[in-house]
Amino acid sequence: MKKFLTVFLMLILIFQLCGCSLLPFGSTTADIETLKSWSFQYNEGTNDYSVFFALLTESDQYVSADVDVDIRIVNDNNEEVYSRTHSVAKNDFGYYSSQAMGEQFLANLRIPAEDISLGTSANGKVYLTVYKGDSLRFDEVNCEALYCLQVKDVQLIADGLPQEINVKGYNGKVESKIKIEEVQYTYDKAFTSQLNITVLGIKTYGNANSTYDMISYKIYDSKNFMVDSGNLYLSSLATNDKFKDNSIVVYDVVPGENYTIKFS
Repeated sequence: MKKFLTVFLMLILIFQLCGCSLLPFGSTTADIETLKSWSFQYNEGTNDYSVFFALLTESDQYVSADVDVDIRIVNDNNEEVYSRTHSVAKNDFGYYSSQAMGEQFLANLRIPAEDISLGTSANGKVYLTVYKGDSLRFDEVNCEALYCLQVKDVQLIADGLPQEINVKGYNGKVESKIKIEEVQYTYDKAFTSQLNITVLGIKTYGNANSTYDMISYKIYDSKNFMVDSGNLYLSSLATNDKFKDNSIVVYDVVPGENYTIKFS
């Protein structure tokens, strides 16, 4: 009996010294004093986003509660790509490891990727306001959305294909003929916004010793401004040799833009 009493008194002393419970509990909104640890991240495995935040009492006790959250997302080009009110229940709280804060007792509010509109920047800010009727309201706070917002695709047009180009020497004589048959492209928008272009074709005239198998290209945006130019150097091609050149890379591509490539 004395041993049990000693253990019981020690437990009481430990809880008094701690000042707050180590375990979170459900709470009414009247007990909540602090909003903290808000962050935003993309979840690749489930193709959705998480908005995390924590609620604490005056004694710094992590708690769960039924609250409403107004969320809006604005990208760096000032486009509002999401705006909605969510209801968060007590069972939406748990121990989560956010990329920004590590493991904490947080609300995890999930947003499907398809609910966020496509914009022209992968970066932006997430604004959230947490409240519940007239009993609870925090000022709007915000956090960064870095390289994770969905952006619009780009389109590359290559008119007039197939196109045969006469490659002339310094004396103006046609040294070879190159037929451009197809242009393929991929748009890399994960971390950098760049266009990777592959040109496919065939040499229809000329020998493999020619040093003049060079094709020039220019790329224009939808307003007919030239955004890039350069040359393709095709070496050691004999007549009827096919080629596949992937050396064209255009950086700082604008999401949602339509580009046109022209050869000469």
